[in-house]
Amino acid sequence: MNLKVIDATNLPYTALIYGKTGVGKSTTIGLIAEASEGKTLVLDVDRTVQRTLSKKEVVKDTSKILVQEIDNVRTFEGWSNTLKEITPEFLKENDIRTVAVDNVSELERCLLSDLGAQGKNKGVPAMADYQYMQFKLVNSLRYMKNWGVNIIWTAWETADAFTHPDGTQYTRLLPKISAKIVDNICGLCDIVGWLSVNKDGDHMILLNATQNIHAKNQIDGREFCRADEFIQKKEEKA
Repeated sequence: MNLKVIDATNLPYTALIYGKTGVGKSTTIGLIAEASEGKTLVLDVDRTVQRTLSKKEVVKDTSKILVQEIDNVRTFEGWSNTLKEITPEFLKENDIRTVAVDNVSELERCLLSDLGAQGKNKGVPAMADYQYMQFKLVNSLRYMKNWGVNIIWTAWETADAFTHPDGTQYTRLLPKISAKIVDNICGLCDIVGWLSVNKDGDHMILLNATQNIHAKNQIDGREFCRADEFIQKKEEKA
């Protein structure tokens, strides 16, 4: 047995940050990396990180960001191989304290597209392919949580019609991830944050759920924060 005393100080976090397309998920990764200790490795699925951050319009210092592009054609094998190459030794040697996946909504589609291309249905994924993809994503998050570093996943947002037990119906925003695993993914994360940009142009992360927005914060008591303060508050408290 490996018994541990409960102590939240400096424990790595796992976060899922989502928002509509173009709201600034790649920029948010850069803002978090800029304020974090050590380096941030971005596993770039949708090819937006380098183009967005190279402009240095919002994120001024990109020196602590490393980018690894994920094969978005032969994705199933490529994604697996990339995760195998990221060993604890690799993370330590490169002083990587955070690994971000940008973004998991596109990763999901790439995995399905690759599996469909390997099948016999003219590129259309079979029912079993959806299960392969779902298990791959959930198991990937579990695997990454064992690295002992901070994990950030980004996703696009989607809306669904939700019915409350009392019969009330309303629209709810949540991460655009397969409906069969979205609760599992969110449950494995310490933070689920909804991203938006306020009237002053600040990237804001909602950390507390509302009736219409899925979110949670198991790290501290904040209900929202600016993206560039996402890490600072936690480190000041530590």
